[in-house]
Amino acid sequence: MKKNQCCPKCQSQDILYVPAKGVFRRNAYQDIVVDDRKLKVEQYICKKCGYVEAYVCDDDLKEMEEL
Repeated sequence: MKKNQCCPKCQSQDILYVPAKGVFRRNAYQDIVVDDRKLKVEQYICKKCGYVEAYVCDDDLKEMEEL
């Protein structure tokens, strides 16, 4: 959904983008903690069927390479 803005489950193009709000937000879907490092997560939600995809933010991908 991130690249083509199309739901892989129902093919809807009505996608909601939920940007990462920062590492201090208290939402399990906004942060991932790995070895005491918090990685920000952004989400794409299909408004038709509710399917969700979550991705580590591009700026935190470099942090993952060091783990």
